[in-house]
Amino acid sequence: MSAMRFTAIELRNWKNFTKVDVPLASRVFLVGPNASGKSNFLDAFRFLRDLVTEGGGLAKAVQARDGMSKLRSLYARGTNTSVSIAVEVVNSETTWRYELAFSHTSAKNPTPRVMRESVMKRERGVEQAIFTRPTEADERDPEQLAQTHIQQVAQNKAFRDLAEFFRGVLYLHLVPQLVREGQTPLPDRIGLDQYGRDLLDRIRNTPERTRNGRLNRIQKVLGIVATPLEDLSFIEDNHGRPHLQVKFRHWRPQGAYQNETQFSDGTLRLIGLLWSLQEKAGPLLLEEPELSLHPAVVRRLAPFIHRAQRAASGRQVILSTHSDDLLMDQGISADELLLVRPTNEGSEVVVGASIKDVSRLMNAGIPASEAVLPLTGATQLPLFESADI
Repeated sequence: MSAMRFTAIELRNWKNFTKVDVPLASRVFLVGPNASGKSNFLDAFRFLRDLVTEGGGLAKAVQARDGMSKLRSLYARGTNTSVSIAVEVVNSETTWRYELAFSHTSAKNPTPRVMRESVMKRERGVEQAIFTRPTEADERDPEQLAQTHIQQVAQNKAFRDLAEFFRGVLYLHLVPQLVREGQTPLPDRIGLDQYGRDLLDRIRNTPERTRNGRLNRIQKVLGIVATPLEDLSFIEDNHGRPHLQVKFRHWRPQGAYQNETQFSDGTLRLIGLLWSLQEKAGPLLLEEPELSLHPAVVRRLAPFIHRAQRAASGRQVILSTHSDDLLMDQGISADELLLVRPTNEGSEVVVGASIKDVSRLMNAGIPASEAVLPLTGATQLPLFESADI
């Protein structure tokens, strides 16, 4: 059975975007100029996770993004200025469609309200409307519109698989120093810690056999890209704190043992990425995973991700990147590329395969780095060398 994944997303009046409607592959490479909206695009998936995660919900998810005034696009016009997200999710023979539109009633009452919410289910060619809001009950008691149905256990029984899928979304932008310092996740966060503070605890809480299998697979990669490191393992110290340990091979035959406090930034980020790829959960969102990694490693990231999806979790990966090295891989197809382009009416998101020149070049064997990166403005960077700054 194939892993559950997003197959399409539609956004209206979401941050940089007034309108987005794009399909999603199981592996997505999001490219575009700085400040074009790549992070905001990824945040739409995080928002869905925040709706259904303990400690979250509609109000908390909006509050975590500094309220409706920050969420609603500055480009929004006309009478319909509500923010909306719609996604299609496929699991084997079942296709779900979830749609949510929300706004607030007035500046004096900033609490977000559901304007529209619906779930559709299509199975073996038969489409079924699970629910559509507002309902008659909502009309009688408008306070119910302060919560979505998908966040309520009493309401989401018929589509709980969808809620569980949203809950499995992980955004990872691992900060090595926070892992080394053993900092606990922030108490007011929604869901797993996006900066990797809980990485060691996630590893500890994995059943030993599964944990060892994943670490062995990571060690095989480390053996290629960080040859002095051997025998990656999990240990607990005398105080019960979790650690990752490797044997550093050098001139002494027995080598020397190191833990994560001595790992390089690149090694820690790579371990965090490879561990997350093996977790059987919802989509993995990555921002610029090439940071701190050697270019030779970055050039292998795309095939690493592909192999992990096939061999382990099948987890969908949606990542943003500026890296020429990452996009050099010939295995990347034009339908896996999403280009974010700023316009005078807000940013737009375009599938690489729908851009004639990109599709033509990649069909001729030109890698994505040459076919699509020039469209992001990266070719203008040499101009800064002559700028008087």
